[in-house]
Amino acid sequence: MERKEALIQQLSLENQKAQYHVMNLMESFQAMNSTLELDEVLKKIMHFALKIVETAEAGYIQMYDEHSNKLIIKTYVGFNENISFLKINIGESITGKVFRDGCVRLITTSEKIYNSMSDLSKENLDILNKAHPNSQNIKSILAVPVSFGTKRIGVMTFHCFDIEDGLSETDLLLLQSFASQAAIALHNAQLHTEVQKNLDEVTHLSQRLQETNALLEKRTEIHNHLTKLSVQNKGLKAIIIEMNKLMERNLVYADYLEGNYIPQHIKHFAERIDDIFFFFTNKIEPAYVSICDTIHIDCYIYPIRSGSVFLGCLIVEGSAPLSQLDKLIIEQGAPILSLEIMKLRSQTEIMYKKTYETYQQFLKIKNPQQAEIAAKELGIDNHYFLQTALIELDGNVDLRSLENDALLLLTHLKEKITLENSLLFSYNNKITFFSSARDAVGEAYITKIIESSIKWWNERFTVVARAGISTGHYYPGQAEENHVKAEKALLHLKNQKKKGVLHYRDIGISILFLHHPPEEIHSFLRETFSLLWTSQEKKDELLHTLFTYIQNNRSMTSTAKELHIHTNTLYHRIKKIEDILDMDFSHYEDYLKVQLAVYLYKTFFGSLTEPGNLM
Repeated sequence: MERKEALIQQLSLENQKAQYHVMNLMESFQAMNSTLELDEVLKKIMHFALKIVETAEAGYIQMYDEHSNKLIIKTYVGFNENISFLKINIGESITGKVFRDGCVRLITTSEKIYNSMSDLSKENLDILNKAHPNSQNIKSILAVPVSFGTKRIGVMTFHCFDIEDGLSETDLLLLQSFASQAAIALHNAQLHTEVQKNLDEVTHLSQRLQETNALLEKRTEIHNHLTKLSVQNKGLKAIIIEMNKLMERNLVYADYLEGNYIPQHIKHFAERIDDIFFFFTNKIEPAYVSICDTIHIDCYIYPIRSGSVFLGCLIVEGSAPLSQLDKLIIEQGAPILSLEIMKLRSQTEIMYKKTYETYQQFLKIKNPQQAEIAAKELGIDNHYFLQTALIELDGNVDLRSLENDALLLLTHLKEKITLENSLLFSYNNKITFFSSARDAVGEAYITKIIESSIKWWNERFTVVARAGISTGHYYPGQAEENHVKAEKALLHLKNQKKKGVLHYRDIGISILFLHHPPEEIHSFLRETFSLLWTSQEKKDELLHTLFTYIQNNRSMTSTAKELHIHTNTLYHRIKKIEDILDMDFSHYEDYLKVQLAVYLYKTFFGSLTEPGNLM
């Protein structure tokens, strides 16, 4: 009787336990499906799984990641944060095989567990050991695949650290039932996550599209507004001021040719304008710049160009990145500014072309009365002293860039030279200065200004500047003669490949050879020096001796001293040179020929100090 009652009591307890498990399962099913947020679903699954598998002390859920083809930890209980770094290959260790095969694993002894984990990578083993509480050994493990239909989603794994056989077949059966429902909840949550992600992407793309459309509308609005100002001939200043009104930060346009600013209220850039132009003359892309001097200036500089021609810079003060609106205004405004500047440039060039043509016609007039009338049309009164300067820019750049450089140098000269009763203009890559004065007092002053301006230019730019100057008494109808002399002075500089300024009166005897091609002069030198024209060391010594002898005007004493040789040695060398050249330097024509050859070499080919180097 007692045994029967005990059996009935045991059955009653097992029934209560079964009801408890059923209630847990029902509660877990309801809870798991109460939300579609993946993280929340994972937490609920882990919470109820541990209530079902009561003897388990720790557990985790791994989900398959298609990108890495690995099982990734998504949630865990009973481990520290190191477990989150565990990434298991398909087929690796216990959980990798459970996922691969779709079969449960219940292992109830430590020996079998660690034998089954023998293929676990060293990295994963270290992670697992660090993640275990107090580095305990696993004594029971239960791993169940999580599948939705035929699709494997992940694996649920539970550890017991207290006793072997801590996890039972009952736990396995309950967990299998739980896992099937968990898979449904996870699948639904994943679908929800994907749908939400797609929805977020669509929403984001829609917002981006709206923003893009808004920017396009704004761009069109800005473009049309600024273009309208240009079409209405409101001028460069009006466009810059309107861009300033539209922008969130102050904008300044620095004009490369004029050297001024629009608007002019920002003064502290003026001291650094040359440096800014120097760095951006050959740049295309904008950049942020920090200028450190008496004051510190951070600014964004946008170069304005028309093809290869540098026109100026848009300068926005401040180091913070430009807003989308400010970028839009600059990008739309820059081409319109470029067109506006080139329109003004074209007007200037047309004016200078007319001035050039009028000046050329004036030069051709020989009748005094007509010449006097033509001079007054150019703004020049008839005085008796005339000065003409021709400045040319020369460099390995296109003609348009040279024209731009000529306008820049012209602006610099206008700041220095008083234009009363004078003419100053540029045409192509040349600048012409023409002035009539009462006397020669102003000649040195004007020449000094031109020299300093040419020096300033050549120190800063790779394009070479050179000038030919001519001055003299003037009578109506004789301007062309003075102009031709300035041209000859300029040509002489160009033939010598020299920079700087040359006055016609300083050309000397070279005036006779200005229009002789270098090849012809070179041929004369070869014929004159004959066998001395060689790179042999002995002949080089004789050639150098001859050059020094001529340079010292046939003074034996001065020549010997300069060559650091005895006078007798020099005498023998000169005699030998005369024999080689078949000349007699005491003969007037022979000496004149050699003297002229040395002069031409010095003038057109280089220095006298080492003549053999260039021969």
